[in-house]
Amino acid sequence: MQNDTQNSPKLELSTQKLVDNKLILEVNLPPEHKVEVICNHLDHEGQLRYTELLSPVHGQEQKQEGKTFPFKGTQVSKLGILLALLVYLLVRWIGIEDFPISFLGDEAIQSVRSADLIRDNFFNHRDEFLPTYFENGGQYNLSTSVYFQVLPVWIFGKEIWATRGAAALMTILAAVGVGWMIEKGFKQGFGWLGVLVLSLMPAWFLHSRTAFETAMAVAFYAGFVGCYVVYRNGNLRYLYGAAILAGLAFYSYSPMRMVSGLTLLGFLLSDWRYHWQHKSVFLKAIGIGLVLLIPLLRYTLNHPGETQRHLEILGSYWVQNIPMGDKVLNFLKEYLRGLNPLYWYLPNNVDLQRHLMKDYGHLWLPGLPFALIGILWCIKNFKQSFARMVLIMLLVAPSGAALVHLGITRALVMVIPATVLTSIGLITFWQWLERKMRSRISHSALTAHSIGIYVFVLLGILNINMLTDALRNGPTWFTNYGMYGMQYGARQVFRTIKEELNNNPEKKYFVTSNWANSADVLARFFFDDPVPFQMGSIDGYISEFKPIDPAMVFVMIPEEMQNVQDSQKFMNIQAEKVIQFPNGETGFYFTTLAYVENIEEIFAAELAARHNLNEGKVSMVDGEEIELEYSTLDMGSIQDIFDEDQSSLARTWEANPFQVIVRFLQPRQVSRINLRVGGEPTKIEIEVWPDGADEPIPMVMNLNEASKPRFVELALPEMISVEWVDVRVTNLNNAEPAHVHLWELQFYP
Repeated sequence: MQNDTQNSPKLELSTQKLVDNKLILEVNLPPEHKVEVICNHLDHEGQLRYTELLSPVHGQEQKQEGKTFPFKGTQVSKLGILLALLVYLLVRWIGIEDFPISFLGDEAIQSVRSADLIRDNFFNHRDEFLPTYFENGGQYNLSTSVYFQVLPVWIFGKEIWATRGAAALMTILAAVGVGWMIEKGFKQGFGWLGVLVLSLMPAWFLHSRTAFETAMAVAFYAGFVGCYVVYRNGNLRYLYGAAILAGLAFYSYSPMRMVSGLTLLGFLLSDWRYHWQHKSVFLKAIGIGLVLLIPLLRYTLNHPGETQRHLEILGSYWVQNIPMGDKVLNFLKEYLRGLNPLYWYLPNNVDLQRHLMKDYGHLWLPGLPFALIGILWCIKNFKQSFARMVLIMLLVAPSGAALVHLGITRALVMVIPATVLTSIGLITFWQWLERKMRSRISHSALTAHSIGIYVFVLLGILNINMLTDALRNGPTWFTNYGMYGMQYGARQVFRTIKEELNNNPEKKYFVTSNWANSADVLARFFFDDPVPFQMGSIDGYISEFKPIDPAMVFVMIPEEMQNVQDSQKFMNIQAEKVIQFPNGETGFYFTTLAYVENIEEIFAAELAARHNLNEGKVSMVDGEEIELEYSTLDMGSIQDIFDEDQSSLARTWEANPFQVIVRFLQPRQVSRINLRVGGEPTKIEIEVWPDGADEPIPMVMNLNEASKPRFVELALPEMISVEWVDVRVTNLNNAEPAHVHLWELQFYP
């Protein structure tokens, strides 16, 4: 204690105690005295790191009895976090419609499903109240992100700025969680540093400005770990928040199920003694976790087999017909790729362009050496709970992605441990630098604060620079704007159509769906049901005759316009309007056209040619080679129907039925034939030709509509030596030309 009068009375501490790692000092202060506290900050080895002068906030020296003094050190820390969160939000919200440049179907589906939920009084199409998961692209993989968008949709409607803006606001939970980890776990009072470093991670910068569910899942995960850190520091009630947020992360995104589960297991084992010391709170948290599993149980009972089907759709090796040893090796390979710093810190061509920032790695490259320092700190201080927490997060981060294939959306959670490690490294370096400067500069407290201000300003400038670069240069970073690139144009195309229909309601629009995934979902985002136009491809008008209304305007991409011109089936082709890509090239044509005069003769000739069969040879799973004649395909290969892999298929280009003639080089013993066909109403016709027979054995089966592909079996009267088989699978929903899918064709003795 210090005062200005040498003859002042001697002061003695009346109370000195340590509570929750906080030193509490209570003194009897005579009148007309002021307080200054010199705080010597020590490292974990007891060495002086820096000295800080603390004094009461100006104007609050005189307090009533029983009140505490709010010291500047605490106030500065809180102010730093608030300012950092402000920077974080501004960097997310500014220009949120303009970058990322493409508004994708996986963003639109969140608000579309929310609107459906509101319309249907919170029931889904299967009459489930408050469903656990929602469909997206034929699979159930949406959950909390749909519920989160209910309020924005109800208040603002389906708007890009509202959908993305609300999702970006949600990600502030990740910033707060990281701030808590540094503030409460590393215990250095620099939570604001973690917030600004997280904001600088390129992968997080991009995806936290979208409405993808992956960013929300990561935010819940960071909040869960942040609450756990607070719990581990003595505030036991935060374990309840950790349990709830872990559950929300689990439901938000399928790869996070593995990550959340392994993290919980790691924390359980790492801090078992602490949990047992506080078993009352711990057991209540387990109870909360069990309650949170009820929606999953209901979903599993109502949708059996959907988890495996989800993995099949994603092409996961876990559901493929390969040895378990190969599955484990595949997992380890993908897992180790997820820990490769080259993937994370250097620009790559592995991920889809729409998930990349050109010339940026997924993680902040200048932070790599500091992240390595952070790893060394965690290893050195492994006996500390927080050090073990960070290493657990790092090691489990790639596990969810490794179940399928490494990709930034599946492994985005890596930004959380990377941010914490980078922040630890920065603070450690900062403290070393301050000690060096203290030996040369007498005002050490001023030096420490000055360095903090400089670091804050520098990181803030870097955040603004990244935002400026993205808004200014992002539109032309990648110039493949189509289906396999940026999928650009939803906002531009649908807003143009809305404007045109307002001005010319008599026009009829036929809009291409070949430029983006879930183009129909994008249409429903910009228009209420039913949408006031048709969607499809001009290829349907090229492959068969369809009447063309003179008021019809076809919205086509350049490839489709080229197909129209090359087909020589149209005349009077006029582009009334074009929408350009950001690089100045034409992206969409608003076109009127008409058929040529002899179009019916042209289509009749094509119909005759359509039934010509291709020839080939393949090997079945048992190694037997067979000769084939089959309909022309536009998806998969004919080998795919003989590989006993339920996730692979072949699809006809236009032929309906799908015809496959199988000729065995040596007569084969057959008693039954299995097929895996689609869920549409289907007719299966098979002619089995026994060895040396003059007539076939016919078999016919008619199938009603089903919700998903299914196996069917056609049995012969007895086992027969078969020479060849003619199989025809007809889609009863559609006339020719049509696509017919066939997954498997198997011959069993």
